[in-house]
Amino acid sequence: MKSLRIQLTRELIIVLALLWGVALLGIYGLMWRQLNRSFNVALEARALGVSALVEQHAGRVELDFSEKLMRGFMAGKARQYFELRDREGGLLARSDTLGDNHLVPPTGPATDKAVYFDLDLPNGRPGRAIRFLFQPKADDDRPPTVTSELIVAVDREDLDEMLGGLLIAVVSCGGLLLAAVFFVVPSVLRRGLVSVQRLGMQAARIDAASLADRFPAGDLPVELQPIAERLNDLLARLETSFERERRYSADLAHELRTPIAELRNLAECSLKWPAARDATADQDTLAIALQMETLVTRLLSLARGERGQLAVQNEVVEIAGLVAATWGPFADRAAERGLRVQMAVTPDDLSADPVLLRSILGNLFDNAVNYAPIGGEIVVSRSLSGGLSVANTVDQFSPEDLSQLFERFWRKETARSGGNHAGLGLSLARTFASAMGWRLEAALVAGRLVFTLERPQTPAP
Repeated sequence: MKSLRIQLTRELIIVLALLWGVALLGIYGLMWRQLNRSFNVALEARALGVSALVEQHAGRVELDFSEKLMRGFMAGKARQYFELRDREGGLLARSDTLGDNHLVPPTGPATDKAVYFDLDLPNGRPGRAIRFLFQPKADDDRPPTVTSELIVAVDREDLDEMLGGLLIAVVSCGGLLLAAVFFVVPSVLRRGLVSVQRLGMQAARIDAASLADRFPAGDLPVELQPIAERLNDLLARLETSFERERRYSADLAHELRTPIAELRNLAECSLKWPAARDATADQDTLAIALQMETLVTRLLSLARGERGQLAVQNEVVEIAGLVAATWGPFADRAAERGLRVQMAVTPDDLSADPVLLRSILGNLFDNAVNYAPIGGEIVVSRSLSGGLSVANTVDQFSPEDLSQLFERFWRKETARSGGNHAGLGLSLARTFASAMGWRLEAALVAGRLVFTLERPQTPAP
């Protein structure tokens, strides 16, 4: 199982080790360059001191030996060396420290520009040398005419010791820093991820009984606040869903309790007084059974619709004829209640599933007949987008009721009539509309409850 803390620890250690390694190498490189530059400057100063003792006398080059200035080049010291040559490479003078040995310069002729190079000294130790051409000064103040080559070398033991010590210091610091990283990074990450662990522990404690609890987003780091807010949104949706399911179960039990009680009452009466059994008992039993069957059938249809298992078979439907045929069973009931009915549907063709569309319209008409007050009005027309609109006058209906209108088992009891309505019709109508890819919405406009069934929009060619 992947661990975020282990992954971050590994990546941070690698990144910090690389950064510190590059930084230490950079420091070492800068110090190495500076030490070599300082060493070269000192070497150049020695070479210029030697060249200052070289003079021209009647076209000949001579070295004016000064014990004070040439002390480092004397035999027995074996730390500094020089060779003075003419332009053709002939030896003119050399330090006592060289004995019979020579300083071997790099290949190629010498130039006026000083060239620094490393070499092995006659005593076998590593050294550093400078080589350049110069014109010794004349003793009679005449312009110099002779060009000489000077090579000065010194033992670089001190420089190597300093560079070696610097390298050891850099490597030691790198090792100490790396060890500190291995100790500090896991500790810092452990403390930094406490909020994540606490968030995970709180999430692990959530169950159906604690959906009302919320994560304290304000107490969390900024990076975790969006996660906590999304989790709180999820909990709110889950709480709403669970509450809806609990309410659904309670409503279903309530809906089934009355017909079951009636069936039980009929059965008990038949068993207790079989001779006095009413001839209408079987009809009542059948009516109750049909009522329960209708309820179960609608619930199954809702379940299939919500799972996307409804078979939709679109075909060309003449909408005016379908509306008229669907309205037929409701006409007598509307007339009994004195409802004015206005059908303003043009005979157009639509592509729809006729069975589902007829069921949707049937539920809307049933709702309109039961919601409209006595003497009210029902208007069926085409909507502006080409769908259908079913509107009816209402009383004692508030905008707050719109949010519950499509919920299962919800009924506006004061506005409904009869006890044969389970409150599933509008939920079923919306589910069927969604299965066809249509949209069913409700609005309260100027004292009218308006249902709009919108067909899918066809892209422009």
